[in-house]
Amino acid sequence: MLVRLFLLLILTNFTLILFAQEKDKQVYAKRIQEAPQIDAYLDEECWANTDIAKGFYQVEPINGAPATFDSRVRIVYNNDAIFIGAMLLDETPEKILTELSQRDDLPMADYFGVYFDPFNDNQNAYGFFVTAAGVQVDMKANTYGNEDESWDAVWTSKTRITEKGWIAEFKIPYSALRFPKNTSDTWGFNINRNIKRLRENTSWNFVDTEISGFLTQQGELKGIENITPPLRLSFFPYASGHVEKAAGEDKWDYFTNYGMDLKYGINESFTLDVTLIPDFGHVQSDDKVVNFSPFEIYYQERRPFFTEGTELFDKNGVFYSRRIGDEPDGYSEIESKYSEEDILENPAKTQLINATKLSGKTSGGLGIGVFNAMTAASHAKVIDSSGQEKHILTQPFTNYNMMVFDQALKNNSYISLYNTNVYKGSGEMIANVSGLDGRIRDKKNRYQLKGHLNVSQDYHPDSTTDLGFNYYLNVGKISGTFRYNYWQNVESDTYDPNEMGYLQNNNEFAHGINFSYHIFDPVGIILNSVSSFELQHRSLYAPREYTSFYMEIDNRTTFLNYLTVGGETGIQPFSTYDYFEPRVEGWKLTQPPNYWFDFFVSPDYRKAFVLDANGGIWYSRKYDQFDYWFSLSPRIRVSDHLSFNHRFNFNDQRNDIGYVLDSINNNKNVIIIGSRNIRNITNTLNVNYIFTDKSSLSFRMRHYWLRANYNQYFRLKEDGGLQASEYNEYNDFSFNAFNIDMVFTWNFAPGSEMLLVWKNAIYVDDEQAAENYFDGFRRTVNSPASNGFTIKLMYYLDYQYLKKII
Repeated sequence: MLVRLFLLLILTNFTLILFAQEKDKQVYAKRIQEAPQIDAYLDEECWANTDIAKGFYQVEPINGAPATFDSRVRIVYNNDAIFIGAMLLDETPEKILTELSQRDDLPMADYFGVYFDPFNDNQNAYGFFVTAAGVQVDMKANTYGNEDESWDAVWTSKTRITEKGWIAEFKIPYSALRFPKNTSDTWGFNINRNIKRLRENTSWNFVDTEISGFLTQQGELKGIENITPPLRLSFFPYASGHVEKAAGEDKWDYFTNYGMDLKYGINESFTLDVTLIPDFGHVQSDDKVVNFSPFEIYYQERRPFFTEGTELFDKNGVFYSRRIGDEPDGYSEIESKYSEEDILENPAKTQLINATKLSGKTSGGLGIGVFNAMTAASHAKVIDSSGQEKHILTQPFTNYNMMVFDQALKNNSYISLYNTNVYKGSGEMIANVSGLDGRIRDKKNRYQLKGHLNVSQDYHPDSTTDLGFNYYLNVGKISGTFRYNYWQNVESDTYDPNEMGYLQNNNEFAHGINFSYHIFDPVGIILNSVSSFELQHRSLYAPREYTSFYMEIDNRTTFLNYLTVGGETGIQPFSTYDYFEPRVEGWKLTQPPNYWFDFFVSPDYRKAFVLDANGGIWYSRKYDQFDYWFSLSPRIRVSDHLSFNHRFNFNDQRNDIGYVLDSINNNKNVIIIGSRNIRNITNTLNVNYIFTDKSSLSFRMRHYWLRANYNQYFRLKEDGGLQASEYNEYNDFSFNAFNIDMVFTWNFAPGSEMLLVWKNAIYVDDEQAAENYFDGFRRTVNSPASNGFTIKLMYYLDYQYLKKII
């Protein structure tokens, strides 16, 4: 195998000398009168005498080499849609991989797709892909190099394997695209094909991997003329029913919901998205963990409305959509102030009333986005000290708003202005963050200067205002084999975007420098590789006190047999000073010098059975702190329909140093720090059975176990050191979280789906630490569980279709 790959490498390098890559290719679309039937046969007359996009180049494994098997792609259009017909040649079609998957998930299967950039400004593109098994994947790509696969359009496709390869045929209605009314006859355009068994990714227009960004390296689609953007109006009404039982309860509760999502094309370039009385009961459960740190845990957003088409609002930590419909401000106060018996109701989430997104781009390249969401007032119902029932406001009606103006500039550069605002009524604080974000690149896309400036303003009812700021600068070389950059990040001690954004901590003055070396073309047994070296120095913003300095080296290498290995090693050669762990302003915890090393191994995913592995160690001598971890993730592909993925994580921390409690004694702060052993084991099992390209069953089970045993306690000194303490209270504990999420999905019509969902959850917080993992698991499965069943039906209604049948 390696000898054959070696010979292929030599032949390819010789071919590259003879043939230069043709850049900025053009292909012409043909106007037709009668639309083809989407059946993957391409035998209609409309496909004859059309321009053909061919001559594909490898993106990887050998950048710039001709594709192993070429493709023949034709484009036609009429007044309603663009049609793509592709003959994807393959000498051994019986070897084409056809694993099934859920929509928007690229499995171990060949796939083909196109990118349209109707504005031809290299800023945004719409991607439409299909696997050889017929599974659709659509996405929006932007100039930052991000691909948002949560974006969904309604379009039609069909695939078929033949004796010459496989055929893909698309119908993409204009309602799935945004383009100016007086559209140019030149659109940005590129085509991608992936041959999984060869691990070969190809493109029609050459994409040089040494140059940052692929939208700047697209070809051109010409000939699309005299088309009118349609009225883009669609409705997604839904109805859902829920049956659930809380842990420890015998009674089953049931309720129904109904609402609607709406999409309206205000004009040819701007779209309004609205969700009314949404129901997100079907989304995957959060992976709950124990938080020893002084910082808030970041949880991934999974609610569809907040993941689809929100990339324009993703600006430097000021937009964290989990704030919307999250825990009420006063929830924890109720839980701590009243006993469990006295709390009759205390909603853990605020009720989302509606949310709206307006986004689009003008013909001049100005992107505009407006987001607004409202949550209803939240009340707790308790029994007060007099025995009377009492209603307490835990969060008033709240409005969340964000506006973005993003102007595209020459050379894939841009500048953005944005603002967030959270309003909770005249008697509450108003939180506001304004920002400026930009990037400047040279004509060859090799050098870059980027940065942002944010200003936070918290207006209090007593007319006082808290002002804070954050700026970030990054300058460097972003293309070529050798790259480097210098960055600086400053956050004032009063900067606070967290009413609508997410920031772990403020009060930081940090800067660093990074050097990296990239191998893009095969060398010996190496297919590609990247190595980097980084230095970082951090201090407080106010007072300007040093906090940490570290050096790190890392590498990631893929070999010709597609085994990928990597790792990093680093050292903090000097003591670090943590001003946040003590939880008391002005105090710090000194951590001695430390070093770490970790690695990972990832095999060739084309095999039916693979095993990913990673691990590492962290060590600090003074307190004999030692941390080691590893994970194993076997993946089994039983067939094109059934697959298993299990992930086992193990982490053991010896003599971890951390906060226990603080108090006031004789007008002096007393902060207790504990030395503890923490062991964590997490098992996650994913099973997917794909019935067809339209229906699937997914099963996810996760068990998280953590045990903490305290060895000894210290009193924190003012200089950050530790001294012996007489404190000796019992603080050992264990925590278990067990979740099951099972979802049956049926896409019964374009844009429409039915969901059947089962959720099971058990949470056990035990003051008596379990002796081992199996003891913890036994306690968990024998504990009361909450269960919930949901059925949700959503139907897609398009105005253009309704107009024809009414």
